[in-house]
Amino acid sequence: MAQVSALTEPTSPSPAPAATVSEAKATPRDTATDNSTLDSLLKQEGFGVVKLRQENLDNQKAHKNDPKHLVVDVEVNRVSASLMVDTGTPTTNITRSRLKEFGLVEQKTSLRVTSPLRSASNKFFGIAKLNTLAMGNCMMQDLPVLIDAIPYVDGVFGSDDMHRIGAVLDCSEPALYYAPRGPSSDTSGKLAAMLQNNGFTQVPMRLTSNHRLEVACSIDGVPSTIVVDTGSLATCVDRSIGSKAGVIIKRTRRVLIGSGGANAPVSSGHVKQFAIGDFEIKDADISFVRSRKGDHPSAHLLGIGELVSNSAIIDVGGLSMYLRHPQ
Repeated sequence: MAQVSALTEPTSPSPAPAATVSEAKATPRDTATDNSTLDSLLKQEGFGVVKLRQENLDNQKAHKNDPKHLVVDVEVNRVSASLMVDTGTPTTNITRSRLKEFGLVEQKTSLRVTSPLRSASNKFFGIAKLNTLAMGNCMMQDLPVLIDAIPYVDGVFGSDDMHRIGAVLDCSEPALYYAPRGPSSDTSGKLAAMLQNNGFTQVPMRLTSNHRLEVACSIDGVPSTIVVDTGSLATCVDRSIGSKAGVIIKRTRRVLIGSGGANAPVSSGHVKQFAIGDFEIKDADISFVRSRKGDHPSAHLLGIGELVSNSAIIDVGGLSMYLRHPQ
């Protein structure tokens, strides 16, 4: 989860046991109005869809063109809730402030809230299990979640659970497509062919050991990796990569805020070429931070602003992302 000039990167415990996913009665929110090729293909493949809202969660004075978080309306144990859609957080999180309303009992753990910006904090995750998490006509049952102090929303919908429902995320025409049966390699193949025929570049994703979705990238020819993070407003790369690439890096007044109260100053630099897999972005403005020593790609975040600008479609179940330059 990330905020304006801020990021929150909770660390997940071991993958949770698979939750039961089933069909529920369709609700009005399940009706899509988008008649695009993507919409048509996925519906033919048996997918449902929920529209997402774009919201300035912590900056009501933000400019209308500023990046916005993606939020989905759900029901947690049959109580209405709003969750941020965050591919950078593996395990679904629920905010501690609404436990009573959702009928949840938190079990304390020794799992520290950590951030790539500094060592572990003195705050700890709790755990609980949801009886049901429903979105559209998809219902997930017996779902393990983390409990944390989360502002502005009721929780975060994580990438592990997106994978369980074969989620395809359309970032620019914000919608989340889901298949209660789970991921399908056949559907992912059809999706790849359709999108590539429509001018998209396929970027393979890799699931890291700590369950983050990672892609190859480079800054002016210097190779690295970056985590696909719809919960981060900014695209951030470690300052050492920019220095190695010879980028002129300037200080800003912005501060990156992470889990457990961690924070770090943000610098910015203009790069001639920012490559994400085989997809190349010319003349890009990138944010740079100093991550704590030893943190590999956790501090490297491909944020929602860059994803929306390049019409990102993320096939979480098929571990592929598709990007296209603005038309």
